[in-house]
Amino acid sequence: MLTITLRTGLSTQRAVWPGAIWGRNMLLTRFGPWQVQCLPEDGARLSLLRFGGQDLLTTAPAAFRPPTADYGQYETRPVYGYDDCLPSVAACRFPGMDWVVPDHGELCWLKWEVAMEQGALLCQVRSEQLPLHFTRLMRFSAASLNWFFEAHNRGNRPLPLQHVMHPLMPLEQIAYLKLPKASSVFDEASGRTIDLEDVESHLLRQPRGTARMLLLRGVDAGEMTMRFRSGLRLSVTFPRELFATVGIWWNHGGYPDEDGCRRVECAFEPIPGPSSCLEHGTYLELPPRGTLRWQVRWDIH
Repeated sequence: MLTITLRTGLSTQRAVWPGAIWGRNMLLTRFGPWQVQCLPEDGARLSLLRFGGQDLLTTAPAAFRPPTADYGQYETRPVYGYDDCLPSVAACRFPGMDWVVPDHGELCWLKWEVAMEQGALLCQVRSEQLPLHFTRLMRFSAASLNWFFEAHNRGNRPLPLQHVMHPLMPLEQIAYLKLPKASSVFDEASGRTIDLEDVESHLLRQPRGTARMLLLRGVDAGEMTMRFRSGLRLSVTFPRELFATVGIWWNHGGYPDEDGCRRVECAFEPIPGPSSCLEHGTYLELPPRGTLRWQVRWDIH
């Protein structure tokens, strides 16, 4: 586990910054070959993350309408880019409280504070329901992006939570995958463990109109790689001791299953526990007044 010291009192004013553009609910800036757009009032969503000419995330749809059927609260707004899911991905009752965690967590629905420093983007927020302060610090270099996360419990009781990165990527641009080996593969659609050795080929062969959500449980390493059709290769390294499951969302135009709503996207999500629902067990626990810090690294080749 990596411990970092974040500067306190960092100004969140929209000061003049070379190459940065502040607009209504938007910050657009560059860090060398990186281009990033952040929406502070929309859960600090990353609406653009690009290296060179390659989009690493899906971008905003040209038009949006929510599905007429109930696909969960998260589908009532445009779904794209990156956000943080905390304290649970699946909507559930928070342990020990009369509070139902929203679909995909609380934090993606809140207004965040966003600030810039040399080579970095700092996003932070306080939960409205929990004594929790959460920070996402993105530090950019020539060919890497380090994500530093910090969760601080401001209360006097232990605080259970999940954190799941939610980077939606352009599926049709993915040409190659290398995922960690897992002790089991769980298929959320069928609700059962399946016998699937070559997960990568299985995903890449999925036809148009399908959607899969797989959980690679008990992964043997905290590393995965994907290559885009442009030739760019992205390696993701995460702390296996905290995140023993990798959730894979592979949506090849199959969800939401309504005309005008189907998307093409994929995501590879380190998860602290066997599922993405906090109600099924406590996966991370912050001690009273305690802090947990971890790092995820993206390397470009």
